[in-house]
Amino acid sequence: MTFEELYRIAASRVPAYRRFLTQRLGSVPEVVSREDFAALPLTSKKDYVKAFPLEDLCLDGTLEGKHVLCRSSGSTGKPTYWPQMPEQERYVADYLYTDLDEDLQISLRPALALVVLGLGSWISGELTTWGLRTLGIQKGHLTLATPGINLEEAAEILEEFGPRFPQTVLYSYPPFAKRLLEMASDRGVDLSVLRVSLRLAGEGYSERYRDHVNRLLGYPEGHLTSVVSGYGSTDFGSAGKETPLCVAIRRALYEGNLTEKVLGVPDLPSVCQYDPAAHLLEVVEGELVASKYQAVPLVRYRSGDRGELVPFREMMARLADAGVDPLRVLEERGCRTDRVRELPFVLVHGRIDGGVTFFAANILVGQVQGALETDPVLAGAFTGAFQLRCAETEDLSSVLEIRAELRPGATAPEDGAPRLARELARRSTEYAAVWESNGDRALPRIVPVEPGSLYSSTKVRYLDR
Repeated sequence: MTFEELYRIAASRVPAYRRFLTQRLGSVPEVVSREDFAALPLTSKKDYVKAFPLEDLCLDGTLEGKHVLCRSSGSTGKPTYWPQMPEQERYVADYLYTDLDEDLQISLRPALALVVLGLGSWISGELTTWGLRTLGIQKGHLTLATPGINLEEAAEILEEFGPRFPQTVLYSYPPFAKRLLEMASDRGVDLSVLRVSLRLAGEGYSERYRDHVNRLLGYPEGHLTSVVSGYGSTDFGSAGKETPLCVAIRRALYEGNLTEKVLGVPDLPSVCQYDPAAHLLEVVEGELVASKYQAVPLVRYRSGDRGELVPFREMMARLADAGVDPLRVLEERGCRTDRVRELPFVLVHGRIDGGVTFFAANILVGQVQGALETDPVLAGAFTGAFQLRCAETEDLSSVLEIRAELRPGATAPEDGAPRLARELARRSTEYAAVWESNGDRALPRIVPVEPGSLYSSTKVRYLDR
């Protein structure tokens, strides 16, 4: 589907989008070219999805024919419900099968699929589960277990059933997957004989994380198919995949310290490939913008992610200029080059809305600011100037770190972390769920700093980037 075709569907069949266009432009314009499409106003969750009744956002202005309701996690305090059509569920199954068949050859080595994602009505875990269940029924070679984010149950299943299958595929979030594997290892499970592969969602991860996980799993640190992620959103689904070529590129940049030389940025972004015939992506002022045909069609929808799109040949040329041949890396590390598709790349550098991702929860600057200002003890100890980041500890665990400026003469309260956690949980259902399931591991780490140390010129830099 082209950009123009999607627009015509949304403009003719989605009541909310017609009203949105009329409010913004005074009429519903005709779109016959990409230039016309690029002139359309951007939509977002705040000014579009939250501004109209759910039925009016749907195709044909009705929930009829939308066979299930899922919800995203509600980083702003209230969940958003996303009706789904059967086509969306079928797409997930096809997407999952392509990965399992091409990279893991499950028709030759049947797999245990372990879903350690949020279940219930949470969209990522539910769609993954339904897609895998469909594959198990229709194609075989796959046996599904769904402990959700109950890591004790997940570890028991991995220990009990992992040895009964030629391989195990773990679907999870990076911090949960790491903890689960460490728990299994502590129980004496020999992960190296289970042929475990990770399929991760929710947030990015470093190459140091990949090294650590591969050591736990018994693979070489630079293995290219054992730890794989993608780019997507609960709002518009999967939009890009971390192919073996993408991993080879990240490994070459990481191992050769070439990130800034090749990509022009100091920190290694997420690198995925996407199919422009299936995923309509743009970049507007540094932000990734997605358009998607689904039960709630989205036209020029702001993702909230900082990123860029790089054509295949341009990426390969940049790498060649730096002396890097990712196809050679693929061959040297046991991957087939005949399966490389000349698809463009989507690079994701982080959130653009003033926040970080922690255990798949979006934590916004405004939520931390409100928490520091609302709790009387925290407000008495800190000025309200702070810097937020998601950091890695020495053992590569994720930690939500807040460097907070002390008031003159004040000391940091001993119970500052749980106080801040309680206030954050009030503001974010995402963080509340993470804290409930992870306990003290999800407590923020408050690092007191001297007055004035967080200022760049006359402004506070609230994100440590």
